[in-house]
Amino acid sequence: MKNLLPKLVAAALLSASGLASAAGCATTDLTFDLPGVTVSKCYSTAGNVVDSSPADKLTVSNLLASQFSFFGQSGAPITSFNVSADPLTHVTTYDFPQLLTGNVIVGLHFGNGQGGPGNVTNFYAFNAGSGVDKFFTALQATSNAGLYQIGAPVPEPETYAMMLAGLGLVGFIARRRKTRA
Repeated sequence: MKNLLPKLVAAALLSASGLASAAGCATTDLTFDLPGVTVSKCYSTAGNVVDSSPADKLTVSNLLASQFSFFGQSGAPITSFNVSADPLTHVTTYDFPQLLTGNVIVGLHFGNGQGGPGNVTNFYAFNAGSGVDKFFTALQATSNAGLYQIGAPVPEPETYAMMLAGLGLVGFIARRRKTRA
């Protein structure tokens, strides 16, 4: 039941908003198991550019630089990942072979099948925080997908607090030793 709830919510929201059949992309296309993880930007381009042909690599490299300020990428995905569609809920699950952390960009190609946005590749940027290994969409007709960026994890506020406490303790000990001498 825990895994089914996000899928049902995604299907309901996207169906109600009409995004499941609209062309292009929206930041609400993807849903995540973890609270607080949301898509910050999406960009749609015609055709399948996730297939890594030389022309498509150039297209993706230019798109990542111009739309997402991600420069120096070859245009080839870092990795491909598993895609599975549930025929009952019409929710597609994208499952990664590794835990994604920090800033992430994924490219998803949708064919002309029923329930998809048409023959487009949508790119989505999101901050996976300390770890996401899958996400969901109610958009159908996915043919392939690629991972383009995995950023460094974003430190939690508790991490900074521990670091400051440690530095304060080291400073206190150093000052105490200095006054003894």
